[in-house]
Amino acid sequence: MKKILPILVAAALVLCGCHSAEKVIYFQDIASGESLPTRVIEPLKLQCGDRVSIVVSSAATPEIASRYNLTLAQNTVGTASRSTNQYVSVYTIDENGDVDIPSLGRTRIAGITRSEAAQKVQNIFRNGILNDAVVTVSAYDQFVTVLGEVKNPGRVAITRDNMTLLEALGAAGDLTIQARRDRVLVMRQSGNETQSYYVDLRSKDVFNSPVYNLRQNDYIYVEPNQVRISQSTYNENSFRQVSTWVSISSLLISLGILIFK
Repeated sequence: MKKILPILVAAALVLCGCHSAEKVIYFQDIASGESLPTRVIEPLKLQCGDRVSIVVSSAATPEIASRYNLTLAQNTVGTASRSTNQYVSVYTIDENGDVDIPSLGRTRIAGITRSEAAQKVQNIFRNGILNDAVVTVSAYDQFVTVLGEVKNPGRVAITRDNMTLLEALGAAGDLTIQARRDRVLVMRQSGNETQSYYVDLRSKDVFNSPVYNLRQNDYIYVEPNQVRISQSTYNENSFRQVSTWVSISSLLISLGILIFK
């Protein structure tokens, strides 16, 4: 019996370890060299409330182009060096999806991408106002919010035209060991409704999820696992520790009975 006991303990630990691994390892069903169906990465579309800069430039008549810009420049002269700070005034897309551009009036840019908005405004200028106009549109203060069991919860800034769910979670410091990887919630407002999607990070299906490509203002919530929940009170945590050892002991006794029967 003394010789068999270490083997039983090792078997129990292996079983517990395998069970834990199934809960924490990402993409468990991906085989080496496998091709995965993946959502096409789409550029973000501008929304009501987004803040954007619209800069107009012209090689032939830059002084005329500057009249349409809401840009301010300030030069600061230091004792040892000179630095230049650029201040760009931005438009806020109103509740109708419009911005009010000087001399052009209200122009709708919500519902289209940043590059499409630049092309739309540029076409207006080149239609008899400024024939060689080049328009650049930049977005500001776009973000998603990551909450729950991640290392650094809070807002994650979107610094380019798209962001995936995995990138946002990575920017938040990744999930903690106490997080449920099989039940990550993404909430997205559409009109007067909020849609909810659950994603299992242990599965390759995440790459084909409708929320693989995030949108600005999405909310991501990572649930805690049962161990984390049980730590909310000392009594619950103590009870779980006792129940765990009772389960292991029962397993060892059952294996011992089967072996020596």
